[in-house]
Amino acid sequence: MKRFIDRLFPEISPTKLLSKHADYCFQASKLIPEIISSYFQGKDILSFSEKIDEYESEADTIKVKLREIYTKLRWSYFDRIDALEIIHNQDAIIDAVDDFVKVLTMNKVENCPEKIQEKIKKLGNFVLESIKLMKSSVDELKFVVESDFAPEEISKEDDITYSVEADESSTDSLGIEIGKALFELKSEMNPVDIIFLNNIVILLMKISDKAENVVERIRMIIR
Repeated sequence: MKRFIDRLFPEISPTKLLSKHADYCFQASKLIPEIISSYFQGKDILSFSEKIDEYESEADTIKVKLREIYTKLRWSYFDRIDALEIIHNQDAIIDAVDDFVKVLTMNKVENCPEKIQEKIKKLGNFVLESIKLMKSSVDELKFVVESDFAPEEISKEDDITYSVEADESSTDSLGIEIGKALFELKSEMNPVDIIFLNNIVILLMKISDKAENVVERIRMIIR
């Protein structure tokens, strides 16, 4: 027998579409550590943008499908605005990762200390972890809805939310730490390179912020 939730929605449920869309965000974000390493090794990184564009195209198809479904729905577990807000922030993640690559191609930083490189690589891993947790949150939303908002599923979602908040806090702290370390090198590095790297750090922090926005919206839905 088909699950009750599957009978409520035409073809495929919005939560399944959100989950598929989140996966494309995660796949794009998985490239971040490799992009950073390749950049500091002096490799060509523009090809990463082509791969991200593929993920973005697939994600756009899902977004259109979700909008079509919500034009037909008479009732849903959560409002159309909530679903579109989630997918808007997920879209922004893929866009920001693409921007991150393209901005990096604009300038080749010279004489960047190894310690700064390692901190930026660590920040990239933090950002990836925040997107991974966001995907888990979106996946868990599907289980929450299918369980008719069972307390144990809501508890799992809460645990993910706390993890995302902790990771986002770590990302912000490390980003600020890198910024301070960069500006302490103003007499050693090219000032343009310092500002450039600081902007890259800020862009990475914003990607993590978008992930937190998704999780916060989900928390509002289940509460």
